[in-house]
Amino acid sequence: MDMTSRRRTASYPALPFAWAACWVAVAAFDASAQSGMSRAEATQLYSAAGFPIVNGQPVNRCGQPAKPRVSFIDINGDKRPEALFVDEDKACYTPSGRYFAVLTKDSGSWRPVINGNGTIQALSTSTGGWLDMRVVGSDCPRTHRYAGGKYAAAADCGQPVASAAAPAQSTPPPTQPAPPPAVPGAATANKLAAADEAAAFKAAGFTKRRGAWRTDCDDGAPSYSPGSIDKVADVNGDGRTDVILTEGGSSCYGNTGQGYWVVTKLADGNWKVLSHGPGIPELLATKGADGWPDISVGGPGFCFPVERWNGREYKVQRWEYEGKACKPPR
Repeated sequence: MDMTSRRRTASYPALPFAWAACWVAVAAFDASAQSGMSRAEATQLYSAAGFPIVNGQPVNRCGQPAKPRVSFIDINGDKRPEALFVDEDKACYTPSGRYFAVLTKDSGSWRPVINGNGTIQALSTSTGGWLDMRVVGSDCPRTHRYAGGKYAAAADCGQPVASAAAPAQSTPPPTQPAPPPAVPGAATANKLAAADEAAAFKAAGFTKRRGAWRTDCDDGAPSYSPGSIDKVADVNGDGRTDVILTEGGSSCYGNTGQGYWVVTKLADGNWKVLSHGPGIPELLATKGADGWPDISVGGPGFCFPVERWNGREYKVQRWEYEGKACKPPR
């Protein structure tokens, strides 16, 4: 496919299916700084996607607080991005535990063109100028094609799309589901002691200024959000604490709008950064050396790098989307 007609950005290389703009800051629901979108428009967008705003917080169709991942993608080549929502809630979105919605803007308002439970993947083919979609839900994978205003599902079942054979361990066993991806601003119930919190942030290069942990990414832009703790756990079973730290800022972290650090407490009490970069980390059930889980680094596109610990460092070991092997962006 000739991707030159698709929208690109300077802060991220040209990607399959042309992800554009940035990730919306969901934690504080402050969309006014994102792509020139007003708060009123963001509220209408979220509501149309199935996440009405209640007391400043998006809620899902089960009435529970939600933090959907939101990205913008031009899927019909008209140089105006559509919005992609992805949310996870095992109790609400049975049986898959996932929900998606793709919306387009018509006459100043956002409306869904496809939504449902399961996972969605853009294909390289198109119908009526809109990329075809493969949806894996409660039944078989089905191709969806644009049909005058909305997508319609094919009557027959298709086979899952994969560019290469997935690694044998890429799909977690049913009894060991992969944890949900870390979301900006979503701290766990576990808390670090004040001394450990300070040591972890300092090991990652943060300093405390104006009452919050910040790196040099803090340029005063409205899109910036200070460092936060997204996860506190012993993720490799060695009896010591590990944390995932995040910081928001499109000027530093490109289209993902977020940087992350995986930091561990060593036997001597010091803290060490194991993995760091732009993106949204997801700890997988598959593991590398010393019991460290593989890390899928989410960002723009439908194909994400998966890092594996080799005993010395985390290195990219494969590329996947929703547990299926995929081709990395060129």
